[in-house]
Amino acid sequence: MEVIYKNSYFEVLHDASKEMFHYAYNESSYHMQPTEYIQLLEDFIQLTYQHCPRLMLGDMMDFQFIITPDIQEWIDQNLFKVYKEVGFKKMALLLSKEYVPKLSIQQAMDEDTTNAFKTQYFDDQEKALAWLLAG
Repeated sequence: MEVIYKNSYFEVLHDASKEMFHYAYNESSYHMQPTEYIQLLEDFIQLTYQHCPRLMLGDMMDFQFIITPDIQEWIDQNLFKVYKEVGFKKMALLLSKEYVPKLSIQQAMDEDTTNAFKTQYFDDQEKALAWLLAG
């Protein structure tokens, strides 16, 4: 896997052989501002267009940012439509240990109106990878 993006809150790795992104947030995401989160997502959209992943493992166990309803809507209108455009298929999410960020992640995923990909939630990375890689 190759690191293709890194900032103080977030890192993205790309596995070209599996057409997969693996991204992870760290605890400093607690200090992230809404504008920084949107910028991070805009950067992520560009990476998605460049690499066209079919699978994604999102490690959000240390994610501390609360995704507001406005940002949830932005994600649906901007990020999820890109997933549909590039033929993205499956996302496995390792959810935050904190209740409110965890709930906001689930609500953001529930905003998806494209119905273009499957999402499953996990607390174990091996199980998440097994689900992703199973046909």
